[in-house]
Amino acid sequence: MALDLTIAGTIVALSIVLSGLLIGIGRAIGSHKVEFFGREELIQAVINAALVGAYATITLTATEISREIAGDGICVEGDAIENLQCVYGGLSDNIYILLVESLHLHQTVAYYQSLVLNFSTFTIQPLAYLSSVSIILEAQVLALQQLLLISEIHVQLLAFFGPQLLTFFFPLGLIFRAFFSTRKLGGFLIALSIGLYLLYPSLIMVFPQPELNGTTAGLESMNNNTNYTITPILDLNDNYAIAGKLDNMTNTTAGADFTGDVTTSLQQLTSATSSLTIFILIAPLFSIILTLIFIKEVTDIFGGEFFYSVGML
Repeated sequence: MALDLTIAGTIVALSIVLSGLLIGIGRAIGSHKVEFFGREELIQAVINAALVGAYATITLTATEISREIAGDGICVEGDAIENLQCVYGGLSDNIYILLVESLHLHQTVAYYQSLVLNFSTFTIQPLAYLSSVSIILEAQVLALQQLLLISEIHVQLLAFFGPQLLTFFFPLGLIFRAFFSTRKLGGFLIALSIGLYLLYPSLIMVFPQPELNGTTAGLESMNNNTNYTITPILDLNDNYAIAGKLDNMTNTTAGADFTGDVTTSLQQLTSATSSLTIFILIAPLFSIILTLIFIKEVTDIFGGEFFYSVGML
């Protein structure tokens, strides 16, 4: 939703007229307080007029800077906000694929962990040690699900705020800045627009983007290994069939090492989860903290009184 800039221009023009009237009234009645207030409002109105007049230049410059920030990555279309939205969108797709493969691996590990060889006087659970691996994989799956949720929320927020920052919030800030009582709010909206449009995405893109293709390929290779396929239900009561299956799973000459492959997959999954946590959680948190500091400082500049403070007169 774009805000018509003519509204801001009209309000700025009216504020110039009103500030001139205040100066005249203050001089007429001999009130320095009213006169100084009128001067301050006139200065602020002139600054607002300059911002309105330079709006097209400001937005064009900000867009070009934002596109330069985006760089030459996989997502090269649009500005930094659109680039970041594209990055998180692609990352969400990759996380989903990784989540599917992780669920498959967890299902396989949980299945073989529960296999039992029944004998007449005793039972053996040869892969009971996989219970700890199953718990770790369950935690990894839950972590991936949460990271996928946060990534999708990020995509939705970027899709909403991205097109609005320079076309709605920035002009709205100019309008609010024209009034004495809402000047701080106007300065905040201007600072918010600039900070979120330029600073926030650029600080996130400083962090390395997660590379999930290798991990996904490794998990997919293990899940598609015919030596690790689940034993048919009809064979679960056949100790010889189960024992033969377990023997095939550890036949290194045939390229099967279930324990080693599970360990490798778990290591790859842990590395992928940690890199995702940095890029999806830590990077936005780091960026938003610095952006908020920037917004506060710019708000103090655009939302404060430059020359005269009415409260001191």
